[in-house]
Amino acid sequence: MKIFIAYTLVVIGIPYLAGLLLGKIITMPIAVLVGLLRNAGLLHGSDEATAAQDYAGAFAWSLRGSIQMSVPDRIVHICMDVFNGFGAVLTAGFIFHLFGLSPSVFILLILAGWQIFFTIAYKQAFRALFGDLAGIVIGWFLILWLFSAA
Repeated sequence: MKIFIAYTLVVIGIPYLAGLLLGKIITMPIAVLVGLLRNAGLLHGSDEATAAQDYAGAFAWSLRGSIQMSVPDRIVHICMDVFNGFGAVLTAGFIFHLFGLSPSVFILLILAGWQIFFTIAYKQAFRALFGDLAGIVIGWFLILWLFSAA
């Protein structure tokens, strides 16, 4: 019964939602640092026109097509995507740990399937998909290491 509940929580997307929240929380200091460096004039984009363009570029990041975005903003978005996937896998691993179960490859496949589904269903950019999948794979190897050490 525990395995059914654990997989049900993963399938309905609880780790995916928690990964989105965790990714935003982890990325916040990076985004604040980029904003502070921009306001100090150390990064380009300190005038209002460029800041407005970067703000519009933040929405364009998840849409398909080319974007006009500064390199620091691209780094922030890539970090956010990677940490979203990383947080999802860590949450799924934590759920399985709470139930006393060891993780299987199905966790990896379910989370990757969720991300691929959202990318295709909402016509999001593949750059966000690759970032999320990279975070999922990195997190997968981390939880395998954590479970083998325990």
